[in-house]
Amino acid sequence: MNDRRDFLRLATAASLARLLANAEPVLSGERAAHPFAAGSPESVYAALGLAALVESTAIVIHAPDVAENGAQVPLEVTVRLPRVQRILLIAEGNRFPLLADIRLNERSKPWLEAKVKLAESSRIRVIAEADGRLHTATRDVRVIVGGCLPG
Repeated sequence: MNDRRDFLRLATAASLARLLANAEPVLSGERAAHPFAAGSPESVYAALGLAALVESTAIVIHAPDVAENGAQVPLEVTVRLPRVQRILLIAEGNRFPLLADIRLNERSKPWLEAKVKLAESSRIRVIAEADGRLHTATRDVRVIVGGCLPG
């Protein structure tokens, strides 16, 4: 019986040590520099190390002008740029604005379709990284009933 207890103690200690080793540092009650935990678009840009954005008509965002339910807003994004490596979706009105960070390889088609949650009427920003440059486009969506609960 002692062997089993010793094994459970060792397994628990090892699991706890592994969990603590992978934990992220906490600063001011928020996870430090994690883009999905960022509370504003500016802090998302800082956490991702994004610099100057160039407005682009090569990014096409299809979304409704008015969404009755913010919990399921259909969104389609097409990027008509060569060699797209990354696409970011940001809902500027959400408490945690970063919705998606998608990495692409050279054979991927820079297109996506998703249903996103919007807490309130918001500007959707898409950022596409292509050939080392950051291109962006926006689309405003008016929400009738918010899709994110507070807290």
